[in-house]
Amino acid sequence: MKTILISIIIVLTTLSGHAQPNPNTMETTATQKQAIQEVVTAIFVSSDERNWAAVENAFAPKVLLDYTSMAGGDPATLTPHQITDSWKSVLPGFQHTHHMISNFEIEVEGTEATVSHYGNAQHYLNVENGEDLWSVVGTYGHHLVLTEKGWKVDRMTFNLKYMKGNMDLPRIAQENVQQTEN
Repeated sequence: MKTILISIIIVLTTLSGHAQPNPNTMETTATQKQAIQEVVTAIFVSSDERNWAAVENAFAPKVLLDYTSMAGGDPATLTPHQITDSWKSVLPGFQHTHHMISNFEIEVEGTEATVSHYGNAQHYLNVENGEDLWSVVGTYGHHLVLTEKGWKVDRMTFNLKYMKGNMDLPRIAQENVQQTEN
């Protein structure tokens, strides 16, 4: 009977030791998640500010970019510079853009992380005939890797829910950029 009682105490002690969270691990995970969220947020805020160097800094050297739910085609593996070159061909043609992101869900597994969040992008351009706003709403999925320079996004997927407003504004914005370059 004494042996059974000792065995039960050892098992309960072992189980209770595993069930308690480690405060140091929790703090590290919270710190990592904050750093990851800041990297993802920088992509959108810096795009609105036209701070292309900061946008590029958030990405890994190669990024699988997938906007097929909105634009069709196939996902593409691009460099950060190729991504910003593409975005520079249209975003500066708007008078204002405002990307709002929220409802972050972040999972960290060693030196890799996945992030999902909501996205709502407002694109404003004053036009004579028509509506001045183009809105895009959806969700994003990101994959990040931890590098010597911190967390970097190496995959970014947009999942369109809906668009509304003036669907001609992206074309007009792109024309505005082309006219400015000429």
